[in-house]
Amino acid sequence: MIEVKSIHKSFENQEVLKGISALFENGKTNLIIGKSGAGKTVLLKCIVGLLDPDSGTITYDERSTSSMSKKERLHMRQEIGMLFQNAALFDSMSVLENVMFPLDMFSPMTYNERVARARACLERVNLIEAQDKSPEELSGGMQKRAAIARAIAMNPKYLFCDEPNSGLDPQTSLIIDQLIHDITVESGITTIVNTHDMNSVMNIGDHILFLADGELSWEGNKKDILNTDNKTLNDFLFSSEILRQVKEQSKAK
Repeated sequence: MIEVKSIHKSFENQEVLKGISALFENGKTNLIIGKSGAGKTVLLKCIVGLLDPDSGTITYDERSTSSMSKKERLHMRQEIGMLFQNAALFDSMSVLENVMFPLDMFSPMTYNERVARARACLERVNLIEAQDKSPEELSGGMQKRAAIARAIAMNPKYLFCDEPNSGLDPQTSLIIDQLIHDITVESGITTIVNTHDMNSVMNIGDHILFLADGELSWEGNKKDILNTDNKTLNDFLFSSEILRQVKEQSKAK
């Protein structure tokens, strides 16, 4: 579980985050949505530790990041899995070597144990047949699956995903969404997803935060979102044809 309280962040006198407070529970896919410039990426970076908030607190299972020593922060970061927008795989390594990378860096496992763990992660994302290929030989969806395998290699307690469906077709996006959701539920991970994909909202939105102009404008789940009277959220959501259709069907029942 991750909790943020009254997070403020400014850049050159421009306040980007304006006192955001939220609780991200484990075993749920927590989605952060909003227009470009709403503060989604800055919030995610503050939670991960890539940026320090100007004020407020961030706690990982009641451990405050502001009071952690350098050693404690390093240990906590080893509990974090990251799925980047562009997959961020190393072209100079095979798929298996990419998945092994965090294990090679941080795990006390033997080499054979690291190989076995990496292969188990590739099996989990249905990509074991590609273990000896280079990332450039993979499709975009396969690269994202390989990146998920790498993100879970260290059995993380916390998983952060930045626009995981960026550049993917709708069918492949559904596969990636389902993988993220299933792994989250199976392992009881605290997962936070920064997304523009409204299909993701309706498919895996266990807990959704809507940011507008640096503030938390709405909070709920994928069922609540169809019945919200938040005008700013509705204007944002129902520019998406699929959500407009879903809402109309919901009213008709």
